[in-house]
Amino acid sequence: MSGVASTRPAPTLEGLAELARLSLDGSSEAIERILSLARAALDMDVAVVGAFDGDFVVQAVDGENEWFDLEVGSRIPVEQGDLPTLVHDAVADVRMADLPITRESGIGAYIGVPIRLWDGTLYGTLCCLSRSPEPSLNVRDVRFLRVLAEIVADQVDREQLESEKRRLEWSRIRGVLDRDDIDVEFQPVFDLDDCTIVSLEALARFWTEPMRSPSVWFAEAAEVGLGVELELAAIRSALQRLDEFPPGVAIALNVSPTTALDSRFGELLVGVADRVVVEITEHAQVDDYDALRTALAPLRERGAQLAIDDVGAGFANLRHILRLAPDLVKLDLSLTQEISRDPAREALASSLVGFAEGVGASIVAEGISSDEDLALLRALGVDYGQGFHLARPSALLH
Repeated sequence: MSGVASTRPAPTLEGLAELARLSLDGSSEAIERILSLARAALDMDVAVVGAFDGDFVVQAVDGENEWFDLEVGSRIPVEQGDLPTLVHDAVADVRMADLPITRESGIGAYIGVPIRLWDGTLYGTLCCLSRSPEPSLNVRDVRFLRVLAEIVADQVDREQLESEKRRLEWSRIRGVLDRDDIDVEFQPVFDLDDCTIVSLEALARFWTEPMRSPSVWFAEAAEVGLGVELELAAIRSALQRLDEFPPGVAIALNVSPTTALDSRFGELLVGVADRVVVEITEHAQVDDYDALRTALAPLRERGAQLAIDDVGAGFANLRHILRLAPDLVKLDLSLTQEISRDPAREALASSLVGFAEGVGASIVAEGISSDEDLALLRALGVDYGQGFHLARPSALLH
């Protein structure tokens, strides 16, 4: 039967292009698309990727498989000996005719190839099944399936590497939390009229390998499901220093909308709310403004101020300001640095100052880096400012 000519056409240019895309695709849907492509190209009823774990465990399946009753997670006992790569008629093939899977499931034809990972480890099998015999299956079809199996192996390698990466990231973040290994520095925010300090912004610092910026630590924590825990730990560390603050100076705390909605955040601040500025970044997405306003309301009723951070670098429509009615609007340093040399930045900052005044908010300029920028921001009516030109972050408060 292996000499019977195939009636199926060779893969088209579109099919080859799809293969190329799949080989580069790291998405979780790639294997499902590979199975669909395999089943259609070979004109089979079911395509399956399975992993060996004592049994053959189905990882993905495509096609009409009610007759075979396969679903993700199904376990099929592995028979003694290797299955042949290509079986045109399972009932007539002495290697498969007496196997329970052939008798019970009514398999007509089978084609399958191994999936081997980058180090040569046998992961599982990519196979296609048909209810009826398929005498036209041939060596070309086996070669085609081997190409697909290599792409599947690449996908599995990527997923395992990503899983290991996430495990290491989780362990790294968990270690920081368990050791309470978060330092805090404070950067003053000045009243630009009289140069007095009105608040100190708490900035988390991580001196743990690998050395990365705080934003990378928090982003990594969010990716592995520990974002809220790390933010709360940083806030606790900052609040421990509040007793060292000069009278009348508030502590400014950066918080994501997700953490602000956590009841533990409110519990941490409720006793010191009148000394707190809650800063929510304009970059962060807010899914439910009503819920966020409700969560922040008890703190604001007790005197906490609300600031929208990084304005000018996030959502162009300034939705956070319109929906949250903050007390303070903080201009991002990408807008304020060298503003005295850039008429476009000056015009935008001037518009934002007018906008803030219109909604009853004060303006804070971040990233002030020169006398010229400071003078211009004062002239524009900016109320408060911070930046290396005024004072650098420091762990010392005196």
